[in-house]
Amino acid sequence: MRWWTASSMGVGFALVLGGCSVPEGHSVDPGFNTGAGPGSTGGGTFVDPDGGADPHRCDVVIPIAVRDFSETHPDFERVDPGDEVRRGLVATELGDDRKPVYLDPRGCIWDSDTPRSCSGQWVPNDDVIEDQSSFDQWYRDVPDVNQTFQRELPLTETEPGSGSFVFESAEFFPLEPTEGWGITPSGNEAGANYLFTTEVHLAFTYEAGQEFTFTGDDDLWIFVNDSLALDLGGLHRPAAGTIDFDADAEYLGIVPGVEYRMDIFHAERHTTDSSFRIETNISCFVDLVVR
Repeated sequence: MRWWTASSMGVGFALVLGGCSVPEGHSVDPGFNTGAGPGSTGGGTFVDPDGGADPHRCDVVIPIAVRDFSETHPDFERVDPGDEVRRGLVATELGDDRKPVYLDPRGCIWDSDTPRSCSGQWVPNDDVIEDQSSFDQWYRDVPDVNQTFQRELPLTETEPGSGSFVFESAEFFPLEPTEGWGITPSGNEAGANYLFTTEVHLAFTYEAGQEFTFTGDDDLWIFVNDSLALDLGGLHRPAAGTIDFDADAEYLGIVPGVEYRMDIFHAERHTTDSSFRIETNISCFVDLVVR
């Protein structure tokens, strides 16, 4: 089965982790694994293939939930998408159901030197999210609005013995053109299945000196210990932001040597300039069950 489709739109996804070893009995596949197969997952529940006996296992396969949308949804393929990172679209604390909480349809223009602050620039008079009800559909299963699929991101070692693993593609299409709502938006030059969200839930042990950098578009929110650590919301060209865990330790309420949750929410909402790159020196991530 083919997971990657050539595109002139520059869609990409890279996930770089450091220090994980391949667990016994696991192979590293250069492509996607289909998990439980296509179709609704009933809320995005992932089942550990090894039975979940060891919740602290460091794996090289990260499960994600992919929700497919069509261009009829008001937040996808918007006529007025904007071209700047918008902060303040979501609340700074993760919701009780471990989903981002809608805050504002327009937000504020970002300060590129910080992970969360606004620049104080004038905000254009265009909303990038329709309203709370439309946003609440992004990371929740809604019949006749989205279709949810399980996928897995297998990480490969950059060099034998390097301790760094990578998942990378310049064209990130986790769904086939025949899956979900099919080729969206209809008639796009790549013939690809755009317009989707991705959701990742992990745990890691915080150690001094760790950083986590994201470069790409569209929306990207990362929560650490339930607090918003990186805010790159909105429909925009590739933008970069770094979480410096030492500098943000007090804000995030974290101390070295303790394990914390990381929740990542991404959206591919437009057929132009959609890319995704993560780079980190965190030694190991643990997959968590998503419900």
